[in-house]
Amino acid sequence: MSDIEPRTALLIGALVVGVGFGVIARLSAFCFRSAVLELLARRVGFQVRAWAVAIATAVAATQAMSWFGIVDISESIYLSTSLMWLTLIVGGVLFGIGMILARGCGARHMVLLASGNLRSAVVLSVLGIVAYMTLRGILAIPRTTLEGIGTLDLEALGYASQSLGALSGGSEIVPLAFAAAFIAIAVAVALRGGLEKRVRPVLTGLGVGALIAAGWYVTGVLGFDEFEPVRTESLTFTAPVGNAIQYLMTYTGATADFGIVAVGGVIIGAFAIAVTRGEWVLQGFETPHQLLRYTLGGALMGFGGVMALGCTVGQGLSGLSTLSVGSILAVVSIGIGAVIGDVLVRREFAPRQAKVQPAE
Repeated sequence: MSDIEPRTALLIGALVVGVGFGVIARLSAFCFRSAVLELLARRVGFQVRAWAVAIATAVAATQAMSWFGIVDISESIYLSTSLMWLTLIVGGVLFGIGMILARGCGARHMVLLASGNLRSAVVLSVLGIVAYMTLRGILAIPRTTLEGIGTLDLEALGYASQSLGALSGGSEIVPLAFAAAFIAIAVAVALRGGLEKRVRPVLTGLGVGALIAAGWYVTGVLGFDEFEPVRTESLTFTAPVGNAIQYLMTYTGATADFGIVAVGGVIIGAFAIAVTRGEWVLQGFETPHQLLRYTLGGALMGFGGVMALGCTVGQGLSGLSTLSVGSILAVVSIGIGAVIGDVLVRREFAPRQAKVQPAE
């Protein structure tokens, strides 16, 4: 791509990565909510296996690129010297609750929208608007207030970033040890059950994890421009949804970026699979109460996702791939929020179906 402008390469790469994610997510019903519910049901199913392999693959590939100097991830938002622990916790918990209420995270609802699900259109619209309000609107007030109350200045304490390596005194062994641990856990989880239960989740996880690494490569290498630098990033689906809505409304005065194009790519990829397989079907809400539940879920994910600096994909895969302490804190908080949300749903909407299903 030496003859292609960095910005053009960035947008093409974002589209390819987004389409790839949309295709895999549609074929596999890749869903963090379902993985959490499988764990709560005390079983290791398809989604747990797929997520374990995806995390391990993303960590291994991203750390390898960083180790060999292929991509510099040190300037990503996940490795800032400002550890905003309070917003990571509060935002993560709220996002987790919202994910359960809406029966899926932002990434899952993009895939469902591409399949004709109008409930997902409502969730994504609310998520995107609230996310933008939290970034630049009136909801930025509580966000910045919490940031001011609960932010730890790691630079003042002598640390270069919030990565596990930096916090361990610059050790190169610690990141390798954690990467090895992620891989070992993923292998152990993936090998449980018969062969027929291993192949699809392993392939799904490998594909998704590779796309996370590809996202870092696209922004850190293909899109690198010393005259117009862009922040190194990978897939995330909270703030970009809000930015995509804003971009569509102010097209002539707006500029597309990696996140916006990736969002479009996910929808395109999922739509192509849904149409090809004859799975595109219009669906809507059955009751006003259901509409309220999904709307509230979308709002909580929009607000919480921005405060937590990412969603189940943004923090759960892209963030964890950097071995950031903040990302670990955010993902744990999302998990706690999901458990709280599941308790709320069980009480409010019982009885539940015994079989765990992806968002609908």
